[in-house]
Amino acid sequence: MEQTKLPDAQTQLIEMRVNTMIQVILLGVIVGAITWLLTLLIDRFVISAIFCNAQQVAGICGNSTVVAGNVALVLTAIGGLLGLVRLGVYRPLLIVIAASIVLWGLSGWLVGLQWYETLAWTVLLYTVIYAAFSWLVRPRLFLTAIILVLIVVLAARILPALY
Repeated sequence: MEQTKLPDAQTQLIEMRVNTMIQVILLGVIVGAITWLLTLLIDRFVISAIFCNAQQVAGICGNSTVVAGNVALVLTAIGGLLGLVRLGVYRPLLIVIAASIVLWGLSGWLVGLQWYETLAWTVLLYTVIYAAFSWLVRPRLFLTAIILVLIVVLAARILPALY
């Protein structure tokens, strides 16, 4: 009689080497720092310089940091995607989309902090989120990965809004 072997947890997950995870963490640090820098540059030299000279456009000037942060997030998400592809991380597009949804509006959350606090929080959050989603998308079944990512994304966006 032939015995059927039940799939164990090792075969249900795509392997990720420690070296790759360290590289993803370093990529998160780099993307976070570049996002912070781009937010600062876009806010000061594009949005404030173009739109905030006249008193007529007060709506965008009040939220210029948030707008600049979201533009910087989109630009660095492209770089983060290219970095994850270069590292050979499994499902890089899913990681970047989920991280972008979770981090959307980050510069608005950090308004009022000193520049070094903003830099530290941005780098820390990008690092943790890139590492977490890189680890979370490892199930072989795409549906399982999508469900896990959706649960985390919804929790990250809804729970802070409750407080």
